[in-house]
Amino acid sequence: MTGRQASRDGRGAGRRAATVLLAAAAVIGATATCARRPPRSHAVAIRSFTFQPGTLMVALGDTVVWTNEDVVPHTATARSGGWDSGSLSARQSWRFVADAPGRQQYYCVFHPNMQGVVEVR
Repeated sequence: MTGRQASRDGRGAGRRAATVLLAAAAVIGATATCARRPPRSHAVAIRSFTFQPGTLMVALGDTVVWTNEDVVPHTATARSGGWDSGSLSARQSWRFVADAPGRQQYYCVFHPNMQGVVEVR
């Protein structure tokens, strides 16, 4: 039986509808799985008076950990004033949990030319 014959008797249309429904269910299932992934941790090295990486994309609930690898103190301070690591001495770390979507620019209070961005999606 060809596809043209199947569509005349209705069975082909039913099969196509079932295929479309299965494909839609797979997409919805994949989306739900992505939305429920466990939170991840992301590292930002403070090295040579820079934030590395300078721009970081994270998901809601993810943790960002800044570690000062320089010998002088630094901060990771949101331009919005929403968060601030305080002074981080050499080898000290600070954690931030991304709890709101958006682009968050930050800098070092002691060295304002040090700038970075955390994009929360």
